[in-house]
Amino acid sequence: MLSTKASASFLPGEDFAGVGLRPPLDPSYAMRRMTLPTGVTMAFTYRPGAGLPILFLTANRTTRRIFDFVLAELDLPNPVLVPDYRGLGESDAPAGSLFRLEEHREDLVALTRALGWKRFAVVGQATGATLALLLATRLPEGVVAVAAGDPAIGLRDDVFALFLDQVERHDRGFATRAEALAETPFREAWTDAVAEHWLDTALMDCPDGRLRWRYDVAGITETQRALTADFWRDIDVAQPTLLFGGEHCTVIGPAAMARAREAIPQARLEVLAGANHRLTQDNPAGFAALVRGFLARECASVAF
Repeated sequence: MLSTKASASFLPGEDFAGVGLRPPLDPSYAMRRMTLPTGVTMAFTYRPGAGLPILFLTANRTTRRIFDFVLAELDLPNPVLVPDYRGLGESDAPAGSLFRLEEHREDLVALTRALGWKRFAVVGQATGATLALLLATRLPEGVVAVAAGDPAIGLRDDVFALFLDQVERHDRGFATRAEALAETPFREAWTDAVAEHWLDTALMDCPDGRLRWRYDVAGITETQRALTADFWRDIDVAQPTLLFGGEHCTVIGPAAMARAREAIPQARLEVLAGANHRLTQDNPAGFAALVRGFLARECASVAF
């Protein structure tokens, strides 16, 4: 395993005082940030390595740290990059920012180019799965394979209405961590360790003494609204693709997954056992196993 200390000269961007490293990740991972040509200072988890780089893309209104348990399970020798989107987690939201899917996609293009990545694989869940497909469409020669869990395109009206209700309620803040956890959607399958890690990494203390999630409210709302459009016609993915959904997902149902398979006929379709919609937190070991098997089959330069 590569150590961060031994490979410090290869770390992109700069160190910063943020949430910081904690289990289940070991010190071979680094928390970094970089100001991009798009104007965003993007925070990301990074581990140097050899072989094909792997980009992991998180869900809306979460942070990049929801991948920590999956990364620990995978323990890839390849370069690993997990960013927070603009206005999410520890990335900033410059004045006048737009938060459409196009802006998020172009931030990712800028970040991978800044790292010198020519070819890489992408793994995403929910909004991250959608962005993975958009990125593969945008960079057909650069993205060599896509693993997309619960891709969110054409979200149902009831799902968006529930999102708006939750965001408005959560914007008032929480008095305690227990209250915040009780208000967290899709957490039924989480272990205690995953739940504590979520609270440690996703909550912030606010000047009014309340706890709030680490996101820009207007930003995540604009992004979520964009996901209600049916833009499958804009998806043109010829790369090897894994599509998978949570066994008990209440957001992306069988009809939505069938529509995804119709748009990407070469895709392999799988189900993540026991999961609702927070796939990486519901079943991190199962998520890692699906991704490991897919990358091993489709990417000869991924070493396991």
